[in-house]
Amino acid sequence: MNAVTPTLCRFALAAMVFLLFLAAVGHGAPADVDYAPVVAEVEQLVKAELDRGILTGVSVALVSDQRIVFAEGFGWADEATRRPATRQTIYRAGSISKLFTALSAMQLVERGVLELDRPVNTYCPDFRIVVPFEDADPITLRQLMCHRSGLVRESPVGGYFDPGEPSVSETVASLADCVLVHRPNTKTKYSNIGVTVVGHVVSKVSGQPFSAYARDHLLKPIGMTGSAFLADQAVREHLATSYMQVADGRGGFRRIESPVFELGTLPAGNLYTSAEDLGRFLVFLFAAGTVEGKPLIKPESLETMFTPQLVEAESGFGLGFHVGRFRDYKQVSHTGAVYGFSSSLTAVPELKVGVVVLANEDIATGPVRKLSAAALERMADARLNIAAAPEVALASAEPPEVKPYLGGYESESYWARIESHGGQLTAVVSGQRLVLTAIDADEYSADGRWATDSPVEFARDDDGRVSGFEALGQTFRRVDPQAVPPVPDAWREFLGSYGPDFIPLVVSIKHGHLYAMTENMVDYRLTPLNRTVFKMPPGMYEDEQLVFQVGPDGSVHGTVLAGMILRRTDP
Repeated sequence: MNAVTPTLCRFALAAMVFLLFLAAVGHGAPADVDYAPVVAEVEQLVKAELDRGILTGVSVALVSDQRIVFAEGFGWADEATRRPATRQTIYRAGSISKLFTALSAMQLVERGVLELDRPVNTYCPDFRIVVPFEDADPITLRQLMCHRSGLVRESPVGGYFDPGEPSVSETVASLADCVLVHRPNTKTKYSNIGVTVVGHVVSKVSGQPFSAYARDHLLKPIGMTGSAFLADQAVREHLATSYMQVADGRGGFRRIESPVFELGTLPAGNLYTSAEDLGRFLVFLFAAGTVEGKPLIKPESLETMFTPQLVEAESGFGLGFHVGRFRDYKQVSHTGAVYGFSSSLTAVPELKVGVVVLANEDIATGPVRKLSAAALERMADARLNIAAAPEVALASAEPPEVKPYLGGYESESYWARIESHGGQLTAVVSGQRLVLTAIDADEYSADGRWATDSPVEFARDDDGRVSGFEALGQTFRRVDPQAVPPVPDAWREFLGSYGPDFIPLVVSIKHGHLYAMTENMVDYRLTPLNRTVFKMPPGMYEDEQLVFQVGPDGSVHGTVLAGMILRRTDP
C-alpha cells in the first residue's frame, strides 16, 4: 500500500469539501476587487508604527487569491546608510522556515518514502535522546511537526545560544545527552530542535542537504527566487541590517546591530526571504499547492497541514502551521523571531486572503502582529465587500486615581511593576514595558514591543483594594514588600550574565525570587529543585531546567540551560 494512504485517506472527503469551498469563494469574489483603499490605509498604519519608534524597517505583502495586490517596504533596511526597505529586501524569517520543512516532509510522504506515524528512528538512526519514561512510545514525524514530541526547545549544539554554525547533523547528534521533557504526545511544547530533526530526515531520505532540497522542490518552483536557507552573495547584498536590544545585566538594554551566522537548527529558523517572495508562497497556498497548474503538494496534504494534530481542538499546531480562527473562518499562520528580525505570515484559506509582515527589529512582536491583524481585517472586508467599520477609540476617561494600581506584582512566570508617567499607566513585565490604555473600570489594553491589544483586567479584594490582575495568560498578585521572603546567600553567587555577549542569560532577584532573562526577552521566575538546579516556568523553556555550575572553590563559572552550556561572562 502506498505510504501516504493510511495517513491521509481520512482527510480526503474533508479536502474535497475544502477545495469546493475555495472554488466557490474564488468565483464569488472577482479578481477586480478594489484594494486601493486597503493599501492606502495599510500604508498609514505602517507609517504610524514607524513613528512610534519601535520599528526601523518593515516590508509588507498583501495577497488576494492569485494576486499580490501590494508589496512594499517602509523605513530603513540599514539605518546607518539610509538604505530604504523595499518589497525585495531580504529578512531572516525565523520560524516561518518551519512551514517549508513541513511541506518538504509532506512531499516525501506523498512519494511513499516517509510515513508520519512511524518512529523517526526508522529514517534517522542517529537520532538519540535519553528517555526517562517507562514504556514511552517512540517519537514520530507527526509529533515533531506539531510540537507533541516532548523534546527540549533547543539543542546543546546549534541552539539559539550557539554562534558556532555547526551542521544540521552535528546539531541533531548533540541531543544524545539530553533528556526528553515530556512523554511523547502528552503535552504541546514548542521545539526548534524537533523541527530540525524533521529537516534532517528530509535530507537523509532525499539524499540532498535540506537547504538544497527546499531550494529545488519548493523555493524555485514557487518562484521564490530571492529566498534561500543559506546566505549566498545575492542574499547578503539584499539582506537588511537588523537591530537587537541586548540585556545589559543591570536591568536595562543596549542597542546593537545583530550578528549574522547560520543556525545549526537551519530547517527550523534559517530561511532568508522577502515580503514579495512570501507573497508568492501565499499565492501557492491559495492555489491548493499548485504553481501554473503543476502540483507541488496535494490538496489533501495541505488540508492535513491546516488541521490541528493530536489534539481535540479547533486551534493548535497542524503540520508546520499554527491553526486558529479569524471570524468564522480557519486561519493558518506562523510568526518568526531570530537575531534582530521579527516576522508574521497569516492566511485565511477559505477567503484566499493573506498578509506578510517582516521587520528588522528584535522582539517586535507587538507592532508586527498589530500590523498583520489590521491588514488582514481590511483585506477580508474588501474581499467580502463589507464596509469597513468605523474606528472606535479604546480609551475611556482617565481613571480618577491611578495610585491604587501602582506597585509590584508577580505571577507564576513573571514579575511586574505598575507605574504612572504623567497620569499614563504603564506595566513593566519582567523587563518589557507596556503602555496601558483604559477601556473600562479596572480594564485596560496593553501595547508595546512585546505585545499588542493584550487585555489587562485588575482584581480587587473584599475591601476594594487592587489585589492583582490577569494578563498575558497569567494571574499576577500584588507583592507585599513586608512579606518578601529572604534571599538565600547562595543565590547571590548566581547573579550575573552567562553566554554570548549578544544574547546573554541574565540572572537577577526580584521579590525574593531568582529570575533568568533568556533571549533578551523577559525574566523568567525560577523554582528551586535543589541548591543549584532550578525549574523553568511556563514560557519558552517550560519544564526545562537551569543548572548552575559551581567549582571546587564555590565559585559559579557557568550554567546549563536545557543542555546548553553558557559560560559566565561577568567578573
